[in-house]
Order: sequence, then structure tokens, then C-alpha cells
Amino acid sequence: MLVLTRKKNEQIRIAEDIVLTVVSIRGGKVKLGIECPRKIPIRRSEIPLKPVTKEQYLIELHRKFDRVTL
Repeated sequence: MLVLTRKKNEQIRIAEDIVLTVVSIRGGKVKLGIECPRKIPIRRSEIPLKPVTKEQYLIELHRKFDRVTL
């Protein structure tokens, strides 16, 4: 994994056609802007890659939290 440090309004370029911009930093949250061709899908990691029913999603969510030890 490549880890980079950026300040507000600074950018990271990936290949020729993808640009990530740090839009804002507030508390523990960073807001990113992503510019890329429409053909490139962008998904948050917590969103499943394939469509699932609500029931399947809840079952998987329950499995993930079941593994957590407090």
C-alpha cells in the first residue's frame, strides 16, 4: 500500500485520467473529490460489489459484527 500525505486542495494523480483532490479535512474525516472517466466504477469499500437483497446484506453484516470481540 502506498501512503501519501496531502493538504486541503492538493491532488493525487493516478495514471492519466484519474485525479483525487482533498476537498476538506474536518476532525477525523477527509472529504475527497474524484475525477475519472464514467466507465470507471467508484464504490465505497463497505458497499457490496454485486447487487444483493436487503436480507443477504443484513445476514452478511451480522456475520461481520459477530466476529468482533469487545
